[in-house]
Amino acid sequence: MKLEIVADITDPGKPGGASDDRYGWNANAVFVIDGATGIGDREVMAEGDAAWLAGHAARMFAAAEDRAVAETVAEINASARDIYYAAAETDDLPRYMWPAAAFQMLRIEDDHLVTYGLGDCRLFLQDAVSGNVFETSALKGNRDLEIAAAHAHLARIGGFKGAADISGDAETLAMLRAGRARHNTPDGRVFTLGLVPEAADRIVREATGIMAPARGLLCSDGFAALVDNYDAFSPESLIEAAFSDGLPALLEILRQIEREQDPDGEKYPRYKVSDDAAAVAFRVL
Repeated sequence: MKLEIVADITDPGKPGGASDDRYGWNANAVFVIDGATGIGDREVMAEGDAAWLAGHAARMFAAAEDRAVAETVAEINASARDIYYAAAETDDLPRYMWPAAAFQMLRIEDDHLVTYGLGDCRLFLQDAVSGNVFETSALKGNRDLEIAAAHAHLARIGGFKGAADISGDAETLAMLRAGRARHNTPDGRVFTLGLVPEAADRIVREATGIMAPARGLLCSDGFAALVDNYDAFSPESLIEAAFSDGLPALLEILRQIEREQDPDGEKYPRYKVSDDAAAVAFRVL
């Protein structure tokens, strides 16, 4: 089997800003990484903690080639911990401040297509012969919980017009910080790229059951919202649109929904008007 990258795209959630999402590939694998928005009082790394971590992980994934994914993730997190603590000049920072990132990867292993992930990125993979679609996230069921929490947040602040930035609402910020502090701990349900090497033990590995020829998309949750939150596409129609119309057309639909159709989050509850969005379209031949 051979991996062919067809197209890629990334776009910041804030117009004129910078995206914390990253992606990449090598001969055997393609992946997307979603840097988690920081909720601390300050950033340690000059480029932003989430962007730095996502870039660090992307470089190491791209160089890993045939190495076991769990070994690579453990090394990513161990090296990130050392670099981050050195830059902060302390290892005594609140856990909610630690950088974190989700990832999803599709990998060719012998004659099989296998996916690995931590967090809420998405894979949509279609058998080119039967049309059957395999879709997954390493953090299943998280979208409904997040939508419910975002709905409560927006009801309290009066929509995005009341306070577009979650840092402006003390109750929501405290809730998010408490949740982030539980990441990568026995008390939490979320495991990520970050500063905890043991998170590699919680990687979700799944055999896709799809054989070549195939085509698909890897997306950050900000891009996958087209399916998961806005119901603008099914997994099948998202893949078809990506290959027939292109990723820029899908991004335009995404931003139109968020910024023109529902700028206050009344129809589609979320924590910000627009999230960073990234996607990679690929074929397996």
